[in-house]
Amino acid sequence: MDYDELKDEFIQTWYDELFRRLRIEGYMINIVNKNGIYANIYSEDALISQIDQDNDLHGDWCGKVVKKIAEETAEYVFAHKTAPTIKCVISGKQQVGYRKLLVFNDKVLAAKQICGKGYQFATGYRTVLTLNHYILNNRFSDYAKACEEFALGAGLIDQNKILSESELKVIRSGLTQLTKISPPQVTFEDLTAIGRVLNKINVSILPEINQRNQFVESNIHEPEELEI
Repeated sequence: MDYDELKDEFIQTWYDELFRRLRIEGYMINIVNKNGIYANIYSEDALISQIDQDNDLHGDWCGKVVKKIAEETAEYVFAHKTAPTIKCVISGKQQVGYRKLLVFNDKVLAAKQICGKGYQFATGYRTVLTLNHYILNNRFSDYAKACEEFALGAGLIDQNKILSESELKVIRSGLTQLTKISPPQVTFEDLTAIGRVLNKINVSILPEINQRNQFVESNIHEPEELEI
């Protein structure tokens, strides 16, 4: 396959996956494909973004959600398109269709395309039998979650420095109670710092975790599906 063929195939596959993801998030897609515009993206009745015929994204007046999804899907669609296939097993059963996206320290991040359901990601480890044979023991529909699991398993991130959702909630509860003590038991500077921490947990971290969990629950792939 030459460069132009690879490019055209990637773009079409990316569009399919991007529009699938956006529809799951509640967006509406209108394919225009004229006057320099390929597609309009709507949230309810509001036009929030456009993709031109050069495949560039414009607009996204909605917290850059569309931009984030577009960049993420482009990353794993291209990685999957150009990645080599691997030999692997899941729960003792030989699998087909998985491709190796990343490998480090004998840990692997793999992906397969599933007909009509996007992509399934998996992490695992290399066996001693061959350099290209892996045991996959964790599967994900969420690419970011799969990357996190791979980074932790491969030792790229120190797990002791990561706080779980339950640990964050304990910290939030403790700090909230501390701010309610009267008279205050900490200095004004400490209260200000506590406020910043609580704001970060409540506004940024926990909502993102909850949103990701909801996405995973609504997009669980059946392992028996055939790959494209």
